[in-house]
Amino acid sequence: MMDLYSEVIVDYAKLKKYKKKMDDADVVREGVNLSCGDEIKLYVKVQDGRVESLSFEGKGCIVSQASTNLMIERVLGESLESIHEILKNVEKMVKGEEYDRNLLKNVSIMENIRSYPNRVKCFMLAWRTLEDALKELSEG
Repeated sequence: MMDLYSEVIVDYAKLKKYKKKMDDADVVREGVNLSCGDEIKLYVKVQDGRVESLSFEGKGCIVSQASTNLMIERVLGESLESIHEILKNVEKMVKGEEYDRNLLKNVSIMENIRSYPNRVKCFMLAWRTLEDALKELSEG
């Protein structure tokens, strides 16, 4: 279990690899966490039932930025079906319930977020925004 502001988490928060606009996204979804001022715009491109490309723009606290980068790293290339399982397990993780560590991979470095209830919204912003984007895709 890692500290909420460990060096690894801070490094993920500073990561610029996925922080860019995507002009050919299939769906663009905005998410806001009013309690902390976090804002993201998520760009999702899907090909053959898999997330082919994912990026974001926005600003926010270390927790929201690290979580967004971890999320993108984890779900990129995954099938939409797998992503739904990942989302369920992320929800379990933040609630302190038993979850599949192997499925979440690197995301589990932030499992201690459950000990900081006021930061869970920051952590979940990207995940909820992705969930909304996938719903929009399936309805579209």
